Amino acid sequence: MPHHRTLAPPERRGGGAPVIHAELQRHYDALYDQLLNGRRPREARPVLDVGTGDGLALAAITQGSPLHGVGVDTAEPGHWLGPVGWSVIQADAQRLPFDDQSFKSALMVDVFEWLRHPAATLGEIARVTDGPILIVQTDWEGLWFQADKAEVGRDLVRAFTRGAPDQLRSRIRGAAGEAGLAIGESSVAAISTDQLKPNTLAWDVLESIRRYLVLESAQIRARRFDEWRAELQRAADEGQFTMLLRRIVALLEAAA
Repeated sequence: MPHHRTLAPPERRGGGAPVIHAELQRHYDALYDQLLNGRRPREARPVLDVGTGDGLALAAITQGSPLHGVGVDTAEPGHWLGPVGWSVIQADAQRLPFDDQSFKSALMVDVFEWLRHPAATLGEIARVTDGPILIVQTDWEGLWFQADKAEVGRDLVRAFTRGAPDQLRSRIRGAAGEAGLAIGESSVAAISTDQLKPNTLAWDVLESIRRYLVLESAQIRARRFDEWRAELQRAADEGQFTMLLRRIVALLEAAA
C-alpha cells in the first residue's frame, strides 16, 4: 500500500544529525521519555523499531542518546539515515526473525494504519519484546488549515486524507486487547504552527499534499492547488494562518 500520507520527517543535512522541525522538537523529546517509560536508557535497550523506513524518525527520537537496537521494514533497506550503530533488516512484522524477549522496548511510528492484521502484528512484536511497545500514529482526519479566521481548502485536505482510518484510539485499543496487551498510557499530541516558510512543518506538509494530489494521483490541477497555497501564504504573511494536526500516542504493556 503506498504511503502517501506521512508526517513531514526531519531532514539530514551535510551528513550530520537530523534537522528536526522546530514545531516537532518537544514532541520527539516526549516520545523518547515515553519509550524509556521511567527506565534508564540501558534498561530500555535494545529497541525494536518496526517500519523504520530510512530511519529519520527514529533518529529524531533517539539522537544523542545511548539507545541502540534493530530497525525492521518490509521494504529492502536502502540508504540509512537513522542513528549510527543500529542494525537494519528486511522482515515481515508478523514473522519476526528474533527469539522471544529479544528486546526491551519496541517502537512503531506512522505504521499502524497500514497494518493488514494489527492484532497479529502486535502479538508478534510482544513476543520478541520484554517491555513496552510505543505506537505513534498521525491522525490525518484531524489535519486542519485555517486562514484569516476561515477554514479553507477543506476539500483538498479531504482528498489527501481519504482512506485514513477513523477512531484510531479505539482501533489501537481493540488490536492491543486481541493481542493480549493493555494500554498503559494513551494521549493525543496536538501540534500546531502559524509559520509557513521553507523548512517549516506546514511548508513540508503542503509539499506532501501537492505531490500526492497533483503528481501521484492527478486528482487536481496544479493551478488549483497553487491558488490555495497562495491564499494560505498571504494569510501567513498577515499573521492569520494556522495549521493543526494530531498524533495518537499509545504505550502498550503486557496485560496483567
